[in-house]
Amino acid sequence: MSKKINIRPTTGVYATYKNIKYDPWTAIAEFVDNSTQSYYDNVERLRATKYWNGLNVEIIYEKNSVTGDKIIIRDNAHGMNFQDFQRAIVLDSPPKKSSRSEFGMGLKTAACWFGSNWSVESTELGSDVKYYAAVDVEALHKYKNEEIEVEETACNPKEHGTTVTIWNLNRIITGRQIGKTKDQLRGMYRVDLRTGDIIISYNGEDLMYEEPNILHETLPDGTEKEWRKQIDFDIPYKEGSLNVNGFVAIRETASTSAAGFALIRRGRVIIGGYENAYRPEEIFEKPNSFIYQRLFGELNLDEWPVTQTKDAFDWYSGLEDELIEKLNEVCADYKKKAKEYRVGKKVSIDDTTENLVNTFAQAGVILNPEVKPMDSDPVEVDDSPEPEDDVDIFDDDSHASDPVLDEKPANPTENLESRSNDIIVEGPIGKSITFDMLGETYKLNLILEKDDEKKNWLNITKLSGNEYQVNWNIRHSFFKPYIDEPNFLAIMEQFVFALAVTEIEITQTSVDGMVNASAVRMKMNDILKNLIKGV
Repeated sequence: MSKKINIRPTTGVYATYKNIKYDPWTAIAEFVDNSTQSYYDNVERLRATKYWNGLNVEIIYEKNSVTGDKIIIRDNAHGMNFQDFQRAIVLDSPPKKSSRSEFGMGLKTAACWFGSNWSVESTELGSDVKYYAAVDVEALHKYKNEEIEVEETACNPKEHGTTVTIWNLNRIITGRQIGKTKDQLRGMYRVDLRTGDIIISYNGEDLMYEEPNILHETLPDGTEKEWRKQIDFDIPYKEGSLNVNGFVAIRETASTSAAGFALIRRGRVIIGGYENAYRPEEIFEKPNSFIYQRLFGELNLDEWPVTQTKDAFDWYSGLEDELIEKLNEVCADYKKKAKEYRVGKKVSIDDTTENLVNTFAQAGVILNPEVKPMDSDPVEVDDSPEPEDDVDIFDDDSHASDPVLDEKPANPTENLESRSNDIIVEGPIGKSITFDMLGETYKLNLILEKDDEKKNWLNITKLSGNEYQVNWNIRHSFFKPYIDEPNFLAIMEQFVFALAVTEIEITQTSVDGMVNASAVRMKMNDILKNLIKGV
């Protein structure tokens, strides 16, 4: 038995939809919208069935080098009666009430975008009739057919759900697009997936949305604060207003790609599925800002107007400007926190120094190295600007005549935790490194300064005999953009040690005690080359 659906006068229009603006995930989302909306509209009836196990939406991409690839979207939702089935096939047949399937166009446009042939099969819960119709887009365009045949077959009343099949594809999903499509879908339908009653799968893989960790901070009074807050406000629109509600938060881990706002409408993400989140510069600043990398949230804009493809909001009459202005206001304290907060990355100075001496020893730059905590307080050094001309870098009497610094460095033998920007240096900040070089034994006291970013970045002072003191200011303002990376401390410590060893060797081998800048540079080049060979 069969029925006819009259689709006049729009038969030729179907062929134009292969040129519509879609991505694979936004096209697939049109079918998932229909499935999930069918579930929400009939959830009580579905749950009343003894065998109900939750909604399953299967997205199947079948590869076939002979007959061509095929896309199947199958669900066990409520299914369609004949009137609903007719609306699914005929253009410009919107549903009777507001829903995700708002315009009555999604299934048709997405199916035509994907392929030249597609079919719909559906049976309603409790019905013993299954409906099937196939659409040949090219034939409709060529022959101007005004009717599509609908086949009716008997089925078990316990059956329910809809299957859309698309073949003779205009677009295929391959390579990197497979992963991106899955990621976008898991992000777009995060609200559904959180319910635990909806499963969306792609070729047998259940899509799961991974919740980002929110920053928790221990306040001075010992209480813990979660940096997440609910927001709810209205934006004036025409004769009424449009509501915005949801939450804003700060990510525990900064991410250039994953932060930002997800804009959700009727439970489905419109902007910001798994990336490309909503991040207007007026709120998030530039991509290298901490606000851009830490601030995130989910905003529900249920009644806001969207484009036909439902991948953007239709807000170009000043509506977006008002949204940004209000969001800036409600997020002010969170923007401030995101900008100021730094994660203390712990780095052990014991480990970095041990690695340093091993590296230099393996390269043959030094021999018999030994690292110990300093056995005395550091000598106070002159922190005035260093001269630029060729000078005697080491002065035998410098430790006796240097002016006293405003602040005495911390006791290097204390096992303390010192913080510099984003990095936490664990362990003593003063280390005594003894090593053999040039047939003699040298002692180098390495001091990490951390109290003043305006001090010189490096001072090297000869104490007595073959003992030297190196003061390295890790808080120097030049290092701010880099010091939050743990590897930076280790690399720079090796560079500082190489420079100190270079100056020691050049001075010791100088005939008249004068050091030429080019000699330092050339010797430094030799040491760095040896380090690379020794690694």
